[in-house]
Amino acid sequence: MKKNNDSAISLIALVITIIVLLILAGITISLTVGQDGILKRAQEAGKNYTNAADYEREQLAEFTNQTENIINGLSGNKEELQYKMVDGVPVPKGFTYIEGTKETGFVIKDITTNADGTSTATNGNEFVWIPVKNMNYEYARVKWTDNASNSVSYNSCSEDLPEDEKKSIQKYGGFYIGRYETGIIGYDETVKKDNSKSEEEWTGYTNGTCVIQKNKQVWNYITWKKAKIEAEKLYDNIVKSKLCSSYAWDTTLQFIKTQFETYPTNSTGGCYGTSNPSVTGFEENPPCNLYDMGGNVNEWTTEQNGSKYVYRGGGHYDSNPALKPASSRWGGSITDVYSSLGFRVALYIKE
Repeated sequence: MKKNNDSAISLIALVITIIVLLILAGITISLTVGQDGILKRAQEAGKNYTNAADYEREQLAEFTNQTENIINGLSGNKEELQYKMVDGVPVPKGFTYIEGTKETGFVIKDITTNADGTSTATNGNEFVWIPVKNMNYEYARVKWTDNASNSVSYNSCSEDLPEDEKKSIQKYGGFYIGRYETGIIGYDETVKKDNSKSEEEWTGYTNGTCVIQKNKQVWNYITWKKAKIEAEKLYDNIVKSKLCSSYAWDTTLQFIKTQFETYPTNSTGGCYGTSNPSVTGFEENPPCNLYDMGGNVNEWTTEQNGSKYVYRGGGHYDSNPALKPASSRWGGSITDVYSSLGFRVALYIKE
């Protein structure tokens, strides 16, 4: 009888063991494939990982896109393009490339129109890119050796580097300068041009508009103050226009010098030897697509010579280019107005 009891106990133990194993199996299956099971959690973890990876990729793409936007001149919120790159040169919105290269004179033209599609006065203004980065010169004032008689000494002139010009040059690697001396439309030819009167008394150009276009009446008989005002109000949006500084003038001559070695100190080719100033863009085959940096009229700058301001360029239109070259410096009173005195505009892309 004892043997039978042992067998019964063994059978009961086996049944209990099986039951326990079944319970454990059920629990395991539930933990593995149930609603909150391991497999479900693993699937969710995998999905979460995939979502996180996708999110990271989206964030990386967004960051990359924003970085490219900044590099390419887009606003931080990607509202609209501020400039585009052409041949390594930034072309601001509202302008289009028309000819030349970065090395030989890259030219852009204003294509701004009114809301009704008609042209504005500045539609057609032309500027040339003056590269500074990756060239063999800096954005700087330069002491040129020339044969100009009665010119002011470089050492007697001075100008602090304008901070906005400096920042723009550092960011974009260059600046634009007017392809032509500043011209005027809407002037009154009947008003007498009298050098003995201040500009406030001489009203021929009072209601005129300055333009940077070819074959326009050159805007001469202009005081330094008026030239500065007219230059600065030409553009003030994506780009900022300014009266040419000594830095802009000398750096432009350095750029021209890379293609035309003697131009700064012997600017043959400008409008010289005439009884009256020419219209803008008179010069044939201009260096680096820049007209009359030497010759025709002198041009006001923001450089100072003591209490006076400096005007640059090839002397008077009736001068000899070898005696009054493009690099010459001359000093003038803030109220001076002469038939041989005009101005040129520089253009900087805003940050």
